[in-house]
Amino acid sequence: MMFIDQFHDPALAALANLVVSRPKVAAAIADYDVQPEEAESLPDTAFAWSEKRAFPIHSREHTILSRVYRANMANVPQCVDDAIKEACDIYGISEELFEREKVAATAENPDDYLLPSLKRLPVHSAEQVKTAESTLLNNYKKLSLEHRAEACKRLIDKAAAYNVTLNPLMHKLAGFTITSTRQLSDWIEARTVAAPDAYKEAFQKLANVVKELPPEINNRDQQIKLAEVIGTLDEKAGLVKYYDRKLPDALQSVFNTEKIAGHGVDLNGHFVPLAKLALYPSTFYGDILGDDLVREASDGRGGMDPQKLAAILQTLPRDMKNLLASHIR
Repeated sequence: MMFIDQFHDPALAALANLVVSRPKVAAAIADYDVQPEEAESLPDTAFAWSEKRAFPIHSREHTILSRVYRANMANVPQCVDDAIKEACDIYGISEELFEREKVAATAENPDDYLLPSLKRLPVHSAEQVKTAESTLLNNYKKLSLEHRAEACKRLIDKAAAYNVTLNPLMHKLAGFTITSTRQLSDWIEARTVAAPDAYKEAFQKLANVVKELPPEINNRDQQIKLAEVIGTLDEKAGLVKYYDRKLPDALQSVFNTEKIAGHGVDLNGHFVPLAKLALYPSTFYGDILGDDLVREASDGRGGMDPQKLAAILQTLPRDMKNLLASHIR
């Protein structure tokens, strides 16, 4: 499980977003300077999560910071919350300090939904990431291939933003795993056995086409297209009734390995996945690489578009790539 706290937040870039609506917290830590190297000298008992050496609570300021970082992370053991609460009590830190500033209601943002066009599956927090994941895993068969892939892909992006670990199946459903064309052709040929005579030839032709492809493919557009063709044939041939019994559904037939496709950027030998790029706010990239890059990679809502960002980062000079790589942990 990935996590971010004050000792794992380069330039405290993530913290800037976490306290923007918490003016009391911002004021309380305004003059405090975090020294990452301090972590190496601290005993395990100085951390609320001693096993991970995360969320330090050895001082009032660090306890405040740990309380803020912890609130942005899901799936944390109860003992961690207990330790942070006990430290808050010891230092006399009131819960009022962490209250968010009330702001006027803003227009609904379609980007808050996993299916923006339908305004379904809202995700505004780490807790809602897990709720949406459960909903998708239990009901993904009710969605079209297009909506299923879109919702799962957006969930992976949201999980990265909120630092939540997802079920590995979600990467398959989102179309982020590599396709073994050998396995795919075998599954298509299996359909020639189950399909009515009128569709056997169509499945066999498709299997023959797949056999001519490279052993592995990770072009998502090509993979989704294959899944759509198989899904359409399955419906026409009446094979959907065999899903999860004799046959995997069309999407899982195509995304048939556990190997995550390489969506990310190579920073002079240091590969950074898109999910990790999305963890850092625009201020992080602005401080290191300049505001011009932030404007070019903007998502139009004040955040960064990981796809645009990755494309731009690939074009950077070697020294700038090295500089960025040194700040990404």
